[in-house]
Amino acid sequence: MKEIIYSGASPVLMPREDPAGKIVFAIVLLVFFVFCFIALMTFLTAVFRETSERAKSAVQNAPLWTFLIGLAGYAIPGVLAALLLSEAFVVRLLETKTVTIFLAAAVIVAALPLLLSLLGAPGVFSYVGDRLAQLRGGEMNEIKRTAAGTTMSVFAALFPVVGWFVVTPCLLVLSFGAGARGIFSRKTAR
Repeated sequence: MKEIIYSGASPVLMPREDPAGKIVFAIVLLVFFVFCFIALMTFLTAVFRETSERAKSAVQNAPLWTFLIGLAGYAIPGVLAALLLSEAFVVRLLETKTVTIFLAAAVIVAALPLLLSLLGAPGVFSYVGDRLAQLRGGEMNEIKRTAAGTTMSVFAALFPVVGWFVVTPCLLVLSFGAGARGIFSRKTAR
């Protein structure tokens, strides 16, 4: 039986007792988010063209160094966010009102690497698209390379266990390193 649930904006038809409906809804939602992510990466490639090219050349020329920069870039804010969260826990034990400041600071510090990864990801996905174009034996323009690389990377990241715990963290760390090198380097290697 389906029931209309009213949200703040409009009525939403949501399956209540039908497990097949919930599965279909989850699949449609996943497909929607995959398409949105591909669109976001192609948009960022078009808007931040030079940064994306520098990030791609960083991954091509020094992948290990880029990965190590990304690893340090996630480790340092991660430790800082953990310290802020532990401080918030201690403050909460003391029953004071400053918990929200520590929690907000922890969330901001933990989100900063994701922002830099968002700028480096188009370069990483463009590099993956280049490799796919080489396998195919043809040339693709920059937008098609990024879309193809993003699609393959997302499908690899969705693969159970290996994708979740190996591919996704490696892509995030590599994207951070590529984003850092793409923003802070001045020249593009061609």
